Amino acid sequence: MFDRPHLVSTDATAEQAALYCLGEFPVEDRKTYEQHLSSCAACRAEVEACSAVIAELALEDTRDLPSKARKDFLTRVNDDKASGRHWAKLLGVIITPELSSRPNVKGNRDQVGAALDKLAGRLFGSEQELLDALVRAALELCDAGTAGFSMLYEDEQVFRWDALAGALAAAKGGTTPRTWSPCGTTLDFGTPQLFSNPSRCFEYFKNPTHHIFEGLVVPVYVGEKPLGTLWVASHDDRKFDKEDLRVLQSFADFCGTAIGIMRERQANQGSDALP
Repeated sequence: MFDRPHLVSTDATAEQAALYCLGEFPVEDRKTYEQHLSSCAACRAEVEACSAVIAELALEDTRDLPSKARKDFLTRVNDDKASGRHWAKLLGVIITPELSSRPNVKGNRDQVGAALDKLAGRLFGSEQELLDALVRAALELCDAGTAGFSMLYEDEQVFRWDALAGALAAAKGGTTPRTWSPCGTTLDFGTPQLFSNPSRCFEYFKNPTHHIFEGLVVPVYVGEKPLGTLWVASHDDRKFDKEDLRVLQSFADFCGTAIGIMRERQANQGSDALP
């Protein structure tokens, strides 16, 4: 398996790199694999990419992952191998670590506060009205090409684009699979993720009119339960940075809290109406 350098990355080399970075590589093969890395550029690139992904779990030592994160990540590796998915492609489109090195294009803390104040005024409206206002605010403050909210429908195992603003607004109501999508990947990691040219991995995003160059995706929770994801996409050379992440995270936190309040109020009104 490690007797000669690989000419290209494959699903097998991606899985080996993931297991190595997680400390799950067979002890008897670890030394041989490390010797192989010294002469195989393809496998070294796999290890670097995998280490970057794991680093996004906000862990400094990839050899000492908390048990749940370790288990979840390894399960994803094994599941993707069993179902024939291309981990090498996935690792190739996740570029989240770049956020930390990019300069902030602008600061808009005051604008975020004002936008949140306006959104708070919709707490007594409908969820749809809130989500529509949310994505419009994200589109504007992140200077994005498209902004969207993907609601997770666990019974169908899909994300539905329940709110969209910008270039892809006509695609409202479309779905992506829970098991193989940027939104699903983001929820799997439980942290925001930045994707570069995601159609290289998720073929259903291929759109000659509105190609997605970058997508920044943030998970949204109601309590500890995943509600979906809030995201922005660029269709030109726009690159997202830490300020964009701060904006989206602020909106995502508000959204989870607001919808939790709205649903609790609705449930209480329903119970009050019972005879």
